[in-house]
Amino acid sequence: MDDSLLPRLSEGDDGEEINPDGASAFATGVNMLNELEGAGLLGLPYALRLCGWGSLACLGAVGAMAGFTGYLLAMCMYDPAPSGGGGGAARRKRARDSYAAVGGACFGARGERGVRLVQMANLVSVGVVYLVLVGSSMQILAPLGIGHGALADRRAWSALATLAVLPTVHLGGYKKLAAMSALGLLCLGCIIVLGLVTSAQQLGKPAAAGGHGAAPMPALQLSHLPAAFSIFVFAFSAHGIFPDLEASMARPRLFPRVVGAVFAVNVALKAAFTVVCFLAYGAATAEVVAANYPHTARTVVSVLIVANTALSFPLPLVPVFRMLGCAIDAAPPPPSGSKPGAGAAAAGAWARAAQRTLVVLFCGAVSVAVPNFTLAMGFMGSLTLSFLTFIFPATFYLKLHGAGASLPMKAACSTVVLAGVLGGIAGIASNIALATGGSS
Repeated sequence: MDDSLLPRLSEGDDGEEINPDGASAFATGVNMLNELEGAGLLGLPYALRLCGWGSLACLGAVGAMAGFTGYLLAMCMYDPAPSGGGGGAARRKRARDSYAAVGGACFGARGERGVRLVQMANLVSVGVVYLVLVGSSMQILAPLGIGHGALADRRAWSALATLAVLPTVHLGGYKKLAAMSALGLLCLGCIIVLGLVTSAQQLGKPAAAGGHGAAPMPALQLSHLPAAFSIFVFAFSAHGIFPDLEASMARPRLFPRVVGAVFAVNVALKAAFTVVCFLAYGAATAEVVAANYPHTARTVVSVLIVANTALSFPLPLVPVFRMLGCAIDAAPPPPSGSKPGAGAAAAGAWARAAQRTLVVLFCGAVSVAVPNFTLAMGFMGSLTLSFLTFIFPATFYLKLHGAGASLPMKAACSTVVLAGVLGGIAGIASNIALATGGSS
């Protein structure tokens, strides 16, 4: 295990597991909120354009289910509580420290490999989406005028962004990245406030100044609802890093409380931002709503998006680097009687640095090939996040804790699994239709 990324746990006097070098609950919440809130919220008003109030209902449902499965996944880190010992995490014995370990506990080596594969694909995809977003923002901020239109500019900026964020992945684990997350969250706060103020000003414009009041909600188009579902799944999902966030805490048993608080704030902010921005721009709402803002606001938001994305970029890749680091640590030991010298340690450090660099360059190459931000969000939400956010947590919880679970809990888990399966399949089909035929 890569100790630079994930500190070790010890045991307190009352039996609670303590990580002396771990992050506080507040720092963990900042990391989680920064990853969940994300500048990707600028794509949410477009989901309302797709199918109106149906999208808003979908937002609430997806947010609630994602918060619920975040709790389920946290509970999967622990063995069932002893009889008469209560159901809280404080009375449970912590038995796992990664998403893959949960899959292994449920379905053996195949389960562990399957989870690791989906998790790595998802987290690398998050890096890709971030670079696409930076490219889209910079294309608005400073068009290069190369090639044949905006797409060539966006791709060039995504390539340049790849080189710019490369140093950030060599800083360390979640505790070291907490300060960057706090700055990223400050940027996000400014993006939200500026978006709400700009949209409110648009709503308040008189007709003589080009105002139109609140835009009417479009009719529900069921064919587009799965695409909206997949966009919201992306917006409420960071489950691939939840086990690592929980393991990095000074007091891991507080993680379920962190999940509850963060998701409550997250749902409220996203709902308010989505509705106000759509009402301001209506059918003209762009895939990234910042494109609808006046020039000055659009420029400031683009700068903030670039800053936030650069500060947030390393977060989803920490578990990927950890898994790759484990592969290096599993290399054959030195011959019996010999000690690993400074050269071997340096070689291991260089190997980790090279792996991280290659992962980032791969993200950059894919981001250049992706056509636009909304499709990147939608396909990722349908393909990998349906598993990591809905199907896996609920299935694993039933496997590990189903014997002691109540009937309503079992029904809720089964409903979440069904929603993940149907939403993922329909989302893929709907995003393909949008990619080939437009949203009309």
